[in-house]
Amino acid sequence: MKKSTLSFTALAASTIFFMSATQCAKPAQEGRVLAKNVRIGKLSATTAMDESGFNFSEVARAQVSGVLFDKGFFFERNSYPNQTDLQIPDNKYYNVKSASVQGIAVHPLVAQIKKWFPEAKAQDMGGFSHESACLISRPQHYLYGSINALEAYSGTSLVLKLVAGIPLPVSGQFQMDKMRMDLSFKAVNPWTNETVAASNSEAFKTDYKVGFGIDFGGLIHIGPEFYRHVGMAELTLKGLKQSVIDLAQMLFSKDEVWQTRVAYSGDNNVVIIGGKELGLKPGDQLKVYNEIHTWNGTPCAADAVLTGSVVVTDQKDPWIIEILDAGDLASSARVLNPKENTSIEVGALVKLHLFTEQVQAAAAAAANAKPTNPQKP
Repeated sequence: MKKSTLSFTALAASTIFFMSATQCAKPAQEGRVLAKNVRIGKLSATTAMDESGFNFSEVARAQVSGVLFDKGFFFERNSYPNQTDLQIPDNKYYNVKSASVQGIAVHPLVAQIKKWFPEAKAQDMGGFSHESACLISRPQHYLYGSINALEAYSGTSLVLKLVAGIPLPVSGQFQMDKMRMDLSFKAVNPWTNETVAASNSEAFKTDYKVGFGIDFGGLIHIGPEFYRHVGMAELTLKGLKQSVIDLAQMLFSKDEVWQTRVAYSGDNNVVIIGGKELGLKPGDQLKVYNEIHTWNGTPCAADAVLTGSVVVTDQKDPWIIEILDAGDLASSARVLNPKENTSIEVGALVKLHLFTEQVQAAAAAAANAKPTNPQKP
């Protein structure tokens, strides 16, 4: 019996080792990043998988919003203003308390702009006649994904029986099976419909079963059995998380950096699409560029295709704006370096310049570098 006890101790230790070796360490906390405005397009699985008794497509669509929120690389934003929504009413017709014009409710972003800048007028939105203005109406990327396959790829089994010289035969069994899920995700430019980044990801499912016991005359077997089975919903969630991470890394490697658009511009103040939900904070500084665009069709028409964009602002000397209030879904900012004879247009491109922590660190370094005045006699 001592030999059998030692054998089963070794078997149990091996099982624990296999199980612990598959536990993934949590990634280290990364630095601050801004989430990108995205909209989820089609998310599906192959027909054979959905007809296997578990609806992978339905589960993935239900899980993906939580994955995006958890990882923080993307913000699923499904409501965007258009040019008509943002026609700012004159003050004499606008009721601040009810956010309405002569009793008719206005778009929430218009109400927010009027609270930030009460003197804002319709003419401040003159950029609506420009071909950039409609760029506020779509996200930075559309995301599409598919679950391509789920297949078994390895396994192992160990059976141990000890009978010689033992009054009661003792047996033990260990079994491990592995399966792999293959997923594909891509990010698409919402205006040109071009794929800007794509990733293929894998998620692994490992199931264990271990048991041992004593046989009484070959008719009765007594002993415990332990198992760990990864459910299909759990595996799908794991695959989605890995896909989101892989796609975000691919976008950054292709220099598809965070960006947003100007929704209002007037009197050296601007409002941009996106607020604290994207990770923006008061004091963050952003760069702003006016652009010109070429369209296949009438500029900004619903069926028009954007074929090209060119920055016309000096890229070495863009406007620098500083966030005053990072609100819900929008932020107000002031222009730090106004320019004569030109102004920021609605729909202008906005990119990150410095986080507020970097601004504060630079200011502190500059203050410490100033020489002290010598004492006068």
